Amino acid sequence: MGSWVRTICGRLKQRLRLDVGREICRQYPLFCFLLLCLSVASLLLNRYLHVLMIFWSFVAGVVTFYCSLGPDSLLPNIFFTIKYKPKQLGLQELFPQGHSCAVCGKVKCKRHRPSLLLENYQPWLDLKVSSKVDASLSEVLELVLENFVYPWYRDVTDDESFVDELRITLRFFASVLVRRIHKVDIPSIITKKLLKAAMKHIEVIVKARQKVKNTEYLQQAALEEYGPELHVALRSRRDELQYLRKLTELLFPYILPPKATDCRSLTLLIREILSGSVLLPSLDFLADPDTVNHLLIIFIDDSPPEKATEPASPLVPFLQKFAEPRNKKPSVLKLELKQIREQQDLLFRFMNFLKQEGAVHVLQFCLTVEEFNDRILRPELSNDEMLSLHEELQKIYKTYCLDESIDKIRFDPFIVEEIQRRKIIKSVPGKLMKEKGQHLEPFIMSFINSCESPKPKPSRPELTILSPTSENNKKLFNDLFKNNANRAENTERKQNQNYFMEVMTVDGVYDYLMYVGRVVFQVPDWLHHLLMGTRILFKNTLEMYTDYYLQCKLEQLFQEHRLVSLITLLRDAIFCENTEPRSLQDKQKGAKQTFEEMMNYIPDLIVKCIGEETKYESIRLLFDGLQQPVLNKQLTYVLLDIVIQELFPELNKVQKEATSMTSWM
Repeated sequence: MGSWVRTICGRLKQRLRLDVGREICRQYPLFCFLLLCLSVASLLLNRYLHVLMIFWSFVAGVVTFYCSLGPDSLLPNIFFTIKYKPKQLGLQELFPQGHSCAVCGKVKCKRHRPSLLLENYQPWLDLKVSSKVDASLSEVLELVLENFVYPWYRDVTDDESFVDELRITLRFFASVLVRRIHKVDIPSIITKKLLKAAMKHIEVIVKARQKVKNTEYLQQAALEEYGPELHVALRSRRDELQYLRKLTELLFPYILPPKATDCRSLTLLIREILSGSVLLPSLDFLADPDTVNHLLIIFIDDSPPEKATEPASPLVPFLQKFAEPRNKKPSVLKLELKQIREQQDLLFRFMNFLKQEGAVHVLQFCLTVEEFNDRILRPELSNDEMLSLHEELQKIYKTYCLDESIDKIRFDPFIVEEIQRRKIIKSVPGKLMKEKGQHLEPFIMSFINSCESPKPKPSRPELTILSPTSENNKKLFNDLFKNNANRAENTERKQNQNYFMEVMTVDGVYDYLMYVGRVVFQVPDWLHHLLMGTRILFKNTLEMYTDYYLQCKLEQLFQEHRLVSLITLLRDAIFCENTEPRSLQDKQKGAKQTFEEMMNYIPDLIVKCIGEETKYESIRLLFDGLQQPVLNKQLTYVLLDIVIQELFPELNKVQKEATSMTSWM
């Protein structure tokens, strides 16, 4: 009875709940729907919790990535094994604001006396190259003298003293150039500045090609597209020569020995040799389309580089043999130290001059060595005298050789080692005689030059005019470059967009490749967007790899046998004017090979994305742009200006003088 009653009561309760539930659903349908959703969600959450966590984690990651990273955000290099470190030699800086301390190298040194760095007078110190490279470079400089100095100089005199001074000047210039090249980061200059200028050049060519249908008019259209931003040297051949003269004069304070610019005749001679006989034919050679095609083939060629067939030659002091004096006759204008010592008036004047130069201790060293040599060369020295000489040599070492000495003079390490080993009798006297002359000789020559009366200033500016003879015109003008852009001084030109002053938005090799792909190869939008997306991931990696790759290529290029080959090519380009030029058939064959190599250089994957026709038209556009000699010369001068500013950053501090080069007309 009880069980039956409980059953009836349970069914009544269930019925009652059902009726109540139905009534609630009728009155509150939204509440019931939400309650049902929560129940289903609770069931799914218990069974598929891991799936929901993955989905929401992915969404949260995408939102975080989007909010935290922008277009300028880049991931670091992912190739941890490839790290590029620019290699620089620990060479002393030339002309560090003039006078500086010989001990610590500081300009405003409070501990030591002011003195003059010996590197300012002898920048070839510590510079050593292989004997084969030194011989090749010496051959080029000898040809410079043989072709541009000796023909007129030997008609006047057979005295070699002037040519000997010119040899030292050329050695000085080459040493300064080598030191500065070692101090710059060449791969970074190529990727960050030179390639950026090349991108602007490509932009001009693309815009010019859109305006003309025939390739024959591409060069003229591009020159008009440059407008007023055309390089000043490209206006005419005479303007080009004048620009090189002004550029050479601007570099004189940094490439010539101190006070050498006071000699007007020397600077004029060096200016004419460098500008008209070295730089102008060298730039013509580099801008020749036949040369450009040859260089492109070398760059594109995937074959392994040629290996050296002979062992490396020994290292020798830079251009020491070339700078050895040839003059056998003593000059009446040259004073020896012995003559200065014997005449009190000259010695007094020389001492005052050395005080101004901060090099009195050099003369003191020379006088001390003179006295030491007089004593040590006496025959039959006693033991007491030998002991006294030994103490004197120790005093010389402590005074002029120790780093902490205020009168330290920089010697060849071999000389210092000989003094530590106490090799007094046999080796030291002769070597010290040579060393004292080496260190004091530049000051004696500067002293003689400073004693000359100043030359009167000309009443009007000196003009160097190229004589309008047929021989000079033949050297200045040629069939390849004609008269460059052939623009007059006051020609009105269309004010086009400034291609080399505007701010570039592309920076680095990755951006350059995207730019060329978009402008030249006309890649589709989807590929361009894909490259923009992967830029965040791979830009820094590509930049690092490119610098590393260029550094490896440069190390291969500067190997002894390849460096000798490059110097030989430069020699032939400047001096071998009488040799027969390459025939038109050979040049056309080289151009055809270059175009084929450029076509084969593009990967097949990129060809599938852009199509065969677009590939052909794009490569043809780049190839046609490189076959224009005047356009190549424009790019060459733009790159030359960038290289000059990197090698001589002092020019950036004198921007007014640099800009005045373009306002000389």
